[in-house]
Parts: sequence; C-alpha cells; structure tokens
Amino acid sequence: IRAPWVESVGAETEVIAEHGGHIVAVRQKNALATSFHPELTGDHRVHALFVDMVRAVN
Repeated sequence: IRAPWVESVGAETEVIAEHGGHIVAVRQKNALATSFHPELTGDHRVHALFVDMVRAVN
C-alpha cells in the first residue's frame, strides 16, 4: 500500500516534510497530519514536534 501525499496547501498550512518532491507532513494551527507512520521511521522529530505542540497548550 502506498500512502497518499498532500497535493497543495493553503497560506496558513506549514509544510513539515517532503519526500520525493511530494508533501508528506503538514501542520495547521493545532492540527498535525502525516501520510506515513512516523513511529516506524526511527526518526523522532515528528513526535518531538507533537510533544512541543501539546506543551504549548498548557
């Protein structure tokens, strides 16, 4: 199964990650979306960003 990617983003959406020229992770305000399973990559940056977002709410 191949994961989809984001075709385009609006002005308020931040592109977090790209792979092969495709947008694969985005953030808009308190929403975070990925087209892959970051827990399977061995790279903890997406998780660190999520934790930082949660901490910022408090």
